[in-house]
Amino acid sequence: MSCKDEHKGIPAQISIDSVSLDISSLQGNNIHQIKGVQVFANEEFIGNFEFPCKIPITKLGNITLEIFPLVFINGSKNNLGIYTPMASYVDTFSLQAGKSIPIKPVFTFRKNAFVRWNEDFEDNNSTLIPIAPSPYPGDSISIISTPFDLDGKFKSTTKAYRIVFEDIDSSKYIDVGSFEEFKDLPMDGSSVFFEFDVKSDLPVQLAMRRKNSTANELLPYMLVNKTGSQWKRFYVNLVFELASQPAGTSIRLFFDINKPEVCTVSREIFIDNLRLSFLK
Repeated sequence: MSCKDEHKGIPAQISIDSVSLDISSLQGNNIHQIKGVQVFANEEFIGNFEFPCKIPITKLGNITLEIFPLVFINGSKNNLGIYTPMASYVDTFSLQAGKSIPIKPVFTFRKNAFVRWNEDFEDNNSTLIPIAPSPYPGDSISIISTPFDLDGKFKSTTKAYRIVFEDIDSSKYIDVGSFEEFKDLPMDGSSVFFEFDVKSDLPVQLAMRRKNSTANELLPYMLVNKTGSQWKRFYVNLVFELASQPAGTSIRLFFDINKPEVCTVSREIFIDNLRLSFLK
């Protein structure tokens, strides 16, 4: 009997260090910053785990694991939530007591996920445009090739949207925004994700112009602190300003950059890999 109970109470273990995406070109590129996973074993909730993670599973034998991607929402490291446009990764594994299995989940978009805006500037065109004021002498907006990586991953040369404040600038700010007003977003409390990469010498304000039959208002949404020489990725859930809005509400998304009072050198802001998505 003691031999039969040798492994009683000893869990199996899965280890996950990273994930990958498998998506079509119409949905954007494979660049991401998924930071963790939510795990179910035979439909039982196991927990949320930040990478790298070693996850004990007390269920043994052939076990079906369902794994959801987690991201830092609205730039907060205290808000690790499910990235709802992506479907869960599901597979069955033979789990043994005391044994560890490495897993690298591959995520795809859900069948009912809709990518409303997808812009990576690789064709040298842009659906992100200057709003106001038009660049004054010395300022510039362009699409250029520039080095790119996210914490050492996805190292490459990419096309990105570049904004430059020069010393002689007199406007003190530049706004850029989506060319289009988006009118078909869910207003029922469902998540609406806007994701983007930014590298900036200055703080960047993400804002939303929300318009309907009763209001036309500019809403500051999130302030992105300067990132210096590092690219940073943000997953912003717009649900808080869209839920329960009247039918026919439209939004336009903006990046607002203000020049500091003392600016003795050129200041650069790079923006890349925009994607606006939700479930239909």
